[in-house]
Amino acid sequence: MILPQKRLLALFGFASAGALFAIFAPVMMLPTLLLDCALFFAVLYDFFSILRKNELHVERMHEKYLSLGAENRIQLLLQNVSRKNASAELRDGYPDIFSSPDDTMACAIPPLSEQTAEYRIVPSKKGEFSFEFVDVRLQGLFRLIARQYRYRTESTAMVFPNIIELKKYLRMTAVHRIEQLGYRKREFGGESEFDFLREYIPGDDYKRIHWKATAKRRFPVTIIYDREYNRNVVALLDCGRMMSTRYGLLTKFDYAVNAVLVLAAAARNRKDLFGIAVFSNTVKEFVAPRRGTSFFTGILPPLARAEAEYCHTDYQQMYSFLQKRLRKNSILFVFSELYNRTISAQLAAMLSNLTKHHAVRLVSFEEKEEEVEGKNAEEIARLILQKELAVEKELMIRDLERKGVQTLQVNRDDITRKVVNAYLSS
Repeated sequence: MILPQKRLLALFGFASAGALFAIFAPVMMLPTLLLDCALFFAVLYDFFSILRKNELHVERMHEKYLSLGAENRIQLLLQNVSRKNASAELRDGYPDIFSSPDDTMACAIPPLSEQTAEYRIVPSKKGEFSFEFVDVRLQGLFRLIARQYRYRTESTAMVFPNIIELKKYLRMTAVHRIEQLGYRKREFGGESEFDFLREYIPGDDYKRIHWKATAKRRFPVTIIYDREYNRNVVALLDCGRMMSTRYGLLTKFDYAVNAVLVLAAAARNRKDLFGIAVFSNTVKEFVAPRRGTSFFTGILPPLARAEAEYCHTDYQQMYSFLQKRLRKNSILFVFSELYNRTISAQLAAMLSNLTKHHAVRLVSFEEKEEEVEGKNAEEIARLILQKELAVEKELMIRDLERKGVQTLQVNRDDITRKVVNAYLSS
């Protein structure tokens, strides 16, 4: 496809104006004719200066697994196999359900060389998706015309929960710097379980100096004990209609899934047993609390399969299910939503019953609906309804706290941090 550029249209308009002027001033006929000839040969030269389709090779590179709701890097490798300079604009044919802050890239490719262009996409749904093509627009030397090619570069990628945040958490945990991500710093001070040895720091307890290691290394060495943990930590994810509503780019359930993945990593680091249950009208997925080398192969697949559904949630059935499966006292993180006393009566009853044997944390989203101005009767009624629902929700949260249910009010930006910090502080 040959596309005229703005520069050519401007020159063509100037030449047309000169031709009209030459009608009334014949003396301008020759200069106008020369200008038209020069423009014609410039366009012709521009046409032959542009690479042919087979002189440019395009390849897409990306991770096999993309992260839900996060910015994933996609790279396009361009190889110029000709002896001409190339100036290209690129746009990738990513799936329509993805979004990108800037998906148009510019790249200059010298002769017989290769260049890499990259952009970032944000998936809004889990599953397998295909990239089909890349559109490349090549400019001529004088930038008068351009040729546009479409390269078939088919590739597939699986969208999983936010693996990028998980890798970031694990990497910072390994160097004891998770506080830089907003998470609570690991606390030492247990009394019975040995963790590691480190150099003595002023203020350490003299009773914890390891004298054999001190004599061997010729400087004071302190014994660090870890807090003794062997608890059950279970994430209960409601995938019913209350969690299927959009909260920005993703559904509330998607944000909950991303938070659970990092929570699982935190539990593994603290040597706790971790499990999940996904439920709505029935129990969709259940992984019993466990730990071991196959931990993430057991947690990640059910989280990737789970999707929010527009159906009623049976909290009583979920409670009966847990009574049979969880014999040990556990820390339960319940990802669900409060609306009003009538709709949320079953959820409140389940949470109240669970507190008899478990430590319960309810994760609820803060509603950020824009307030109406209240200029007419309809807007005033809506404003009053919003205020009443907010007050009723706050009263329900206070009632649950009196019954022993701790409520974490989160939003899409801080849900992972608040959930993990609530666990680390328990």
